[in-house]
Amino acid sequence: MIKKLTAVIMAAVVGSSLLALTSVAAEGEREALQAAFIRTNNLWLAVDEVQKPLTKEEYIRSPQWSKDGKWMTFLRGENRPEVWTYEAATGGMRRLGEGSNAKWAPNDNRLAILSGRTLSVMSADRPSDHSQDRIVDNAGEFSWLPDGSGLLVSTAAELLPEGGWAPIELYVLKPDGAGGAWSKQLFYRLPAQSDDFFAIQTSPFKWSPDGKWIAFIAKPTASLSSDANTLILLSSDGRSFVKAGQMLGYANWFQWAPSSGQLAFIEGTGREATSNKKLTILEDILSVKKRVLTPRGYADNDFTWDRDEAIIVSRRKEAAWSGDEEDRTLPLLAKVNLRTGQSKNVTRGIEGYGDYAPTIMKNGMIAFVQSGQGSAEVKLTKPGARRSLSWITKLTVAEDYYGRANWSDMIGYLNK
Repeated sequence: MIKKLTAVIMAAVVGSSLLALTSVAAEGEREALQAAFIRTNNLWLAVDEVQKPLTKEEYIRSPQWSKDGKWMTFLRGENRPEVWTYEAATGGMRRLGEGSNAKWAPNDNRLAILSGRTLSVMSADRPSDHSQDRIVDNAGEFSWLPDGSGLLVSTAAELLPEGGWAPIELYVLKPDGAGGAWSKQLFYRLPAQSDDFFAIQTSPFKWSPDGKWIAFIAKPTASLSSDANTLILLSSDGRSFVKAGQMLGYANWFQWAPSSGQLAFIEGTGREATSNKKLTILEDILSVKKRVLTPRGYADNDFTWDRDEAIIVSRRKEAAWSGDEEDRTLPLLAKVNLRTGQSKNVTRGIEGYGDYAPTIMKNGMIAFVQSGQGSAEVKLTKPGARRSLSWITKLTVAEDYYGRANWSDMIGYLNK
């Protein structure tokens, strides 16, 4: 009886602490913190301190919300993943088909889905409408245009009969009438293979806030791309092509500032996330003027912009990669002031645990993953707070690759 009473009291304390920590002074009201997450490989939903399972005995990955929060998509199945949707209002789930890459449109509830090399577009609320299926059959990667009017698609590079690879082409695809057909217009052809440039695929595309520049990673073959890729800046009129630096092929390692023209990225070659990884600001694109913000002796990984003035980054002491987990350096979160270049720790170290994947929520909270010793959880903190608070425990641990894990496979925030 005493144990049960203690558990009830602790739950109440944690719940009240979470409500206090996440409160927002906006006419006495606040927006609930929501996330879809993976626990024991199943899909769960968290709304503030309330958490509930949505699947049972499944293998689920990559939950992501539609812009309005009415829908969520996820990948189901380990070997041949399928794209499924979850409707928040009804709790209903629907299978849309096979696919390993799905992205919501920025302006409505359409999904672009890549299955193999076939790119399709479907509406979450009209799953039986197949009028826009198979809009292109040789897609490598894609992103929605900023206004949702169409897609920018890179082709999958092909081997030439005489040897070498055909250049990657970028196409703009837009709906052409009510019949489901899409127009296809060549936007840019990447340089052919040479000693200075080699790419057979791209990352997703990211537009600058003013829409004048498109950033993406050009990737060579798999063995080479594990160690080095080229960050490209392409003007939206297709006239300027800039190689900004070398980096690993992680799409969340390059991000535009919310409103300024600055691009931040983690520069450095070598597959190890523990060394030669520098938080870098591209201050002027055409002149490739860069500023490194990582102190000597440290390595930076996942990061997020805090407005235009600062960056929250996962930072560790630089060290060679070790196969022994006990010998590895583990990161903390640091806040970097872009005006002064100075940084200050946001989190405090816990022996055996590192802090990863920072995200700024709409209410100003910093959500991050704390992982180590075979476990992981999502924590919340406020800038300047003395402690962080556990929000989502028993998160499925993302697969580690030389010190870097893709935590977006395991957590999708609604109100970031």
